[in-house]
Amino acid sequence: MIKSLLTAAAAAGAIALIGAPAAGAVTNAEADYLKDLSGAGIAGDQAALVADGWTICKALTGGANPNDLSQTYFTNSGSISHAQADAAVNFAKTDLCPAG
Repeated sequence: MIKSLLTAAAAAGAIALIGAPAAGAVTNAEADYLKDLSGAGIAGDQAALVADGWTICKALTGGANPNDLSQTYFTNSGSISHAQADAAVNFAKTDLCPAG
């Protein structure tokens, strides 16, 4: 199961590279997530970044290890540091995931 979730995270990362279509209005939680990512030096297509965040939440809810998700995010992004990948997972957890 975790492998399929990580595959989903990889797919979401790939969407960020090709540019996802603009989604509907950004929620307050998503705006907070994007602000936190920006503060950590992570930039890109906002819709794709939000999709990545929700994918992280789904993976965490499914029992994925945050460290494994961070490593996958780092590997698939090709443009962020390990620390930024850790931050992205933590921001998703605190800003987006229902359990916080």
